Formats: sequence, structure tokens, C-alpha cells
Amino acid sequence: MKLIKLVFFAAVLIGVGKLLFPFLPLQYQHGIIDWYGRFGTPTYSDSPDNFSARDQDSVISENQARGHKLKCYGNLGPAERITAQNDYLCSAYISNAYDNIPARLVTFFFTNKKLSNVRIEFADGSFDQLQDYLARKLADYPRLDQMPGARFGTDSFGKKLVVWRVRHGLITAQAEKTLGQNPVILWSAFK
Repeated sequence: MKLIKLVFFAAVLIGVGKLLFPFLPLQYQHGIIDWYGRFGTPTYSDSPDNFSARDQDSVISENQARGHKLKCYGNLGPAERITAQNDYLCSAYISNAYDNIPARLVTFFFTNKKLSNVRIEFADGSFDQLQDYLARKLADYPRLDQMPGARFGTDSFGKKLVVWRVRHGLITAQAEKTLGQNPVILWSAFK
């Protein structure tokens, strides 16, 4: 009888949670979805300075072999692209990246079956860890945003961008923390 009451109580709690979920503030909804989606996912370990315009199939199979559950699709809308040329993407939840920095999502963008952009979104509160990692990892690469006359603009919140030129492209990140926003790095292949 006690077990039946416990199961009933758990079912009621789950039902109430599902009913109230849409009324939670968006940041709490994202936090719950992130936690559930990232639960048990592998660490993302591809170094940002090693990305290159590799073949779409090899990128997908390599990441699946590492245990990443990719969601892939084409026919992208304007809001789903980094550049107008992107025609296919694959994304996967990740629990952390690099130096065990809490992370959320990695998205691979393809153009004509070649990797053209990689976007890694880190968890809220990981900005300082990410900046420390990037400063160490990319120390030997030129910072283009520090060159005379360089104008790379700002992110969507008006914060300046940090840009490194690496072997096969550019890595862009926010220069300053934006309260309540997840830090992001973006690799873009040379055109």
C-alpha cells in the first residue's frame, strides 16, 4: 500500500511539473531542457584551432562514434544559418567542453557538404573559464581585433568581439560577459 501511494505521489508531481513548465520564465525552461538534454552526454573535445572545412559525412560519423547524439537537417531558414550559404546543420547536446567547462550545445554548419562553421554554446556562468581557456589555447595565434583599424563589430547585445586567426579560419568570441546569456564561440572557415 505504501508503494502505491509513493508511485501515485510521484505521478502527481510529474503531472503538475508538466502543466507548470510552460509558465516558467524562459531561462528556467532552458535550464531544465539543458539539464535533461545534456544528462550523460560526452565531453566535446575537438580543439577550436583544429577545425577545417572537412567533409560533412566524416564530421557526422566521427562525432557519432564519440557518442554524440546528432540531430541533423537541411532546408534551413534564415534564423538557422550563420551565413546565407549554410544548407545543412547538425547539433548535439554536450555536458562540457575542453577543460571541463560546462557547455550546452555544439552545432556544425555545412555548405555544399563541407564544414563551414562550428558554434559551441557554453553554460551560463562559464564565461571566465572559457576566456581563460581561449587565452591559453590561442595565445600563439594573432588577435585580429587588436590590429590597427580592425572593426569586427559587436554581438547582438552590443558587446565587442574577440577574433583569432587560426590555421583554417577565424574564431570569434564575446569580449565581455553578458548577464543571463550563455557564452558562445564560433569558428568560421576561410572563404
